Amino acid sequence: MPSLFDIFSQAQNGAGMQALAQQYGLSMQQTQAAIQALLPAFSQGLQRNTADPYGMGAFMTAMASGQHAKYFEDATRAFSPQGINEGNGILGHLFGSKDLSRAVAAQAAQATGLSQQVLQQMLPAMASMMMGGLFKQTNNQMQAAGGFGGGSNPLGEIIEEMMRQAGGGAQAPQPRQAPNPY
Repeated sequence: MPSLFDIFSQAQNGAGMQALAQQYGLSMQQTQAAIQALLPAFSQGLQRNTADPYGMGAFMTAMASGQHAKYFEDATRAFSPQGINEGNGILGHLFGSKDLSRAVAAQAAQATGLSQQVLQQMLPAMASMMMGGLFKQTNNQMQAAGGFGGGSNPLGEIIEEMMRQAGGGAQAPQPRQAPNPY
């Protein structure tokens, strides 16, 4: 099972990182450092959003309806207005607010020495590309497993495995308790 970084590295048949580097005027080393600094926040957002059935359903709907694979297959499309717009929507799901998105970029800027502004510009394109990669990885896993079966949660299992490999110390997510209206 590939990690999020591995999935990201496969974007555009391995040329996705180079496309990011060129788009944002970074070296490959800077681009890799930026991705490595930003991916833990993506992992946490994914884990939080898929921790309960409602969040999982919303995430699956967003992933399936956005046609994000095109951004994974051609990274330059992730830089288009449509790609940035969809990426911002993904960031909204993952982080919940622009303030948190800015905080993620600020923390990554401190860790990498890169401009916070550049990292903020990268986030939506990365989100679109990552969602396309997750979509393709999930489809590949489901095809290999013969589709959904036995009440399993293939996307949750993929995310949990990627978190383990990324050293995220993934623990079984606790379902959110809805308040009792009575």
